[in-house]
Amino acid sequence: MSIPRGVGQNGGRLYSNITQPARIDLNFVVDAANGNGLGIRSLKSNGYVRNVFMHTTATPGSNDGYLNPNPASGYALIQFKNNFNKYLGGYSGFVSPVTGSALTSVTTGNPYVIGALGTTTLAQWQAAGLPAGLVPTVGQSFIAIKTGAIGGTGTVFAPGVSGITSIEVIGDANASIANSAIAQNGGAWVLVQFLAAGTPTAPAASSVVGMSFNFDMSTVTIDGL
Repeated sequence: MSIPRGVGQNGGRLYSNITQPARIDLNFVVDAANGNGLGIRSLKSNGYVRNVFMHTTATPGSNDGYLNPNPASGYALIQFKNNFNKYLGGYSGFVSPVTGSALTSVTTGNPYVIGALGTTTLAQWQAAGLPAGLVPTVGQSFIAIKTGAIGGTGTVFAPGVSGITSIEVIGDANASIANSAIAQNGGAWVLVQFLAAGTPTAPAASSVVGMSFNFDMSTVTIDGL
């Protein structure tokens, strides 16, 4: 039996060749039809990101004093609350949306996402494939271990796909982050494009986009970094 290993509460050290590295994490839900006019919803960043603007089919909205410029589909304009000295890189990941209509039965080996708990009991969810030890919760995913009805009135959905294979930064991000007039310009800006087979493409509606941006906060430069 494996033993869980302790994970520190961001209390360790990160050794880097960068003088003062900073990583900003964020995620949001793609939602072009949302009435807020931002093209997204549910932005989470622990307060480090001011705005994420994407294409909207509603009237472009404002947030924190900034109007969504309504980028074409496949692009996102990200505004941070701070400025940084250099942009170093980053990475991204996606949580796929669900697809199709709600289902009350499953097929062995296929993945599903819980859509509604209904009257389905813990035993019935586990019989369908939910791992032991988990409390059934909307949004959980599992692999079906039987073919047939789930039981009760609970429902599941089949997973969809975001449709995106990579994200690229557009232009020289360093040209728009190292600006000392934070109060006037509202922090660093980074423009990205979502690519599918090399073409800018909007992620499927309700896809959750996760991003991490790596910056250098120091003005000390060694060998260009």
